[in-house]
Amino acid sequence: MSDPKIEASKPAKPSKRFRILLGVSLALNLLVVGAVVGAIAKGGSSNRGPSGMRDAALPYVGAFERDDKRAMQQQMRARLPKRKDIRAALDKGYREFVEVVRAEPFDAAKAAKIMEEQFERAGQFQKVGREVSIERISEMSVEKRAAYADRLEYRLDNPRKHGKRKER
Repeated sequence: MSDPKIEASKPAKPSKRFRILLGVSLALNLLVVGAVVGAIAKGGSSNRGPSGMRDAALPYVGAFERDDKRAMQQQMRARLPKRKDIRAALDKGYREFVEVVRAEPFDAAKAAKIMEEQFERAGQFQKVGREVSIERISEMSVEKRAAYADRLEYRLDNPRKHGKRKER
């Protein structure tokens, strides 16, 4: 039999449930830190556009008919770098950023440059999206443009309902 004094001195192994909760807590903390860093980074330069750029684009995109959205997505894919190339560039930037953060002394200018390059890539995606959207609207007949304007106006007037409304 084991000695109760020895057993009492060993720290108890955390339960599986506790370890899962700890992992979830860590993940949530990292999400919050990421959101804060993202918010700070977005607010640093006036040429990046207002915060919530995605929110600004949603009504415009959402008002397009499903077929238009699919065609626009194909046009964007043709104009933008391949997804794997974008992901590789992002990953490279993140790794470089980690190295800069760990370096002593910390080089704030280099860190800012890495972030700026990543946000410029995102800005390119947004720019192409705006171009494709305007091209698509320019190609519409007067009737289709009026229907698009009606859908957009509906989304603006009913912001909570736009996700539940069926596409025309």
